[in-house]
Amino acid sequence: MQSHVGTYGKCFRFGLPTIMKQYNVTAAYKIALQTWANWLQMSINPQTQRVYFMSLSWEWKPGSEGNCFNESQPIEGPYWGVGTSLEIMRIVEEILQDLKIDVTFLNITQLSDLRKDAHTSVYTERKGKLLTKEQQADPKNFADCIHWCLPGVPDTWNEILYAHLLQEFGN
Repeated sequence: MQSHVGTYGKCFRFGLPTIMKQYNVTAAYKIALQTWANWLQMSINPQTQRVYFMSLSWEWKPGSEGNCFNESQPIEGPYWGVGTSLEIMRIVEEILQDLKIDVTFLNITQLSDLRKDAHTSVYTERKGKLLTKEQQADPKNFADCIHWCLPGVPDTWNEILYAHLLQEFGN
């Protein structure tokens, strides 16, 4: 099965070529995360393997079609979860609690939220090719707000993971 999260909060899951079912993003996320959890329980040996799950931010303007394009400054001042989907966070918590194996949850949602400026936006590639000028001129459909490129965000994620590994396994 393949899944695709649409720009406007819809997700489609394809089974047979003639059957397509539409889900809202949170329902699709729960299905995907439950599938991942089932795979973990069948595939991971908790005696020899560790699992880390890292969260991410979703949007900065809840309910809008806004994205990361042309964002050049991190969020400043008091900020707590304006763009964070509490429903998504509850799904993550529920799935991780039901697992029979330990998963270390690295909740970096708020950290990611603060750096709306660190995304690759339209300066990215699709299928190994840089976006065309026409695609770059259409950020509503082509901005990449998932991947990060500026120093700071991925570096900090790696530092948090490294701190967990040091705590668990020593120097």
